[in-house]
Amino acid sequence: MNSIDAFQKRLHEETAAVEQEIQSHNQQVEALSKRLEGLKRAAELFESEQAAIVELLQAGTTNGGSIPWQVPTAPAAKAQKAAAHPKTTPAQKQLGGRTQVGGAKTKAGGDIRAARKNGNLTRVDMIAAVLKRHPRRTVRELISLLDKEFRWKTTESAVTSNLYTRPDKFAHTQADRATNRPVTWSLK
Repeated sequence: MNSIDAFQKRLHEETAAVEQEIQSHNQQVEALSKRLEGLKRAAELFESEQAAIVELLQAGTTNGGSIPWQVPTAPAAKAQKAAAHPKTTPAQKQLGGRTQVGGAKTKAGGDIRAARKNGNLTRVDMIAAVLKRHPRRTVRELISLLDKEFRWKTTESAVTSNLYTRPDKFAHTQADRATNRPVTWSLK
């Protein structure tokens, strides 16, 4: 019986070792899956917001003195940008216009509601209106407020590109990693 007990004990130990190795591999697979999702999302953002990335890189070279980047704008990105701003139909005009119009800018201090009805409301105007009512907000807070107030479902890169390319209109605080405080934005 002694040899049978030893064999059974060895089987239990090897089973436990294999189960532990499987668990370790499963954790590695989960970590790699999360990393893969992040990389896919980054690639997706780069493809969908390529024009915004180009603007950010250009703004970085003029303000920060960093290395100039030459990023060609793909024809697909131009077509996508053109498709993002289709013309307003008569039915949309009757309903009060759209909020995401990239047309003429409103006058400084103009009424946001009137600009929205006329279809002259720009994304910068929407961001400025939100920051006027809610100063010192992070980009993620801005996104939720823009969605709530203007029904503009946007991405972080779209908002940050508008914020960083308009230093005459928007000001930000420096991030503080010691206290885990992110960058906040306000109207100048």
